[in-house]
Amino acid sequence: MTYEVVMFDVGGVTVDFDTDRLILQVSQLVGQSFEEVQRVVYDESLVSFELGRMTPQRYYQGLKERLSLSWSYEQFVRAWNSIFRENSDVTQLLQRLRKRHKLLALTNTNLLHLEYLKTHFSSLSVFDHWIASCDVGLRKPDPQIYLLALKQAGVRPQAALYIDDRPELVEAGRDAGLTAIRFESGRQLEEALRAIGINA
Repeated sequence: MTYEVVMFDVGGVTVDFDTDRLILQVSQLVGQSFEEVQRVVYDESLVSFELGRMTPQRYYQGLKERLSLSWSYEQFVRAWNSIFRENSDVTQLLQRLRKRHKLLALTNTNLLHLEYLKTHFSSLSVFDHWIASCDVGLRKPDPQIYLLALKQAGVRPQAALYIDDRPELVEAGRDAGLTAIRFESGRQLEEALRAIGINA
């Protein structure tokens, strides 16, 4: 099978992230438990933020009010974006894959993270297309976001390969007709690609 496009999840695949560090930082600052802060950060407002239905300023304001957070908006943005680190094994693989395949980023993310990733990780400029939940108003595992990604890439499901670290999202990709690989490590991914005839 010839795969015309390879779709990559971003967080947890092309970049690593450590949200626990952010939550611990906030927890120590406001004097609340890790679990309490985690509940506030990950409540339904984060889903709205990731769907583009809430501005970054409104999300920050909600955290500030509910956690008595003393950070300015600028301090919040810096901390919010400080969680990422490039996965060089994967970004080097992207450089090799781009010679024979279209590359597409398919990510559940919010506007602040999306802008930060695009401007601070030059290695991600290899993507021909970005389908980000905050731009399109859909989140994985909604089947519609996979169909939208296929439409954007201009390919049939059989010509698309999808890589994600979360099992339920890999399964959703398969349900949409994509060939899907669960990402565990750079080496494992290269072996999985070879097994389906992609030598990168």
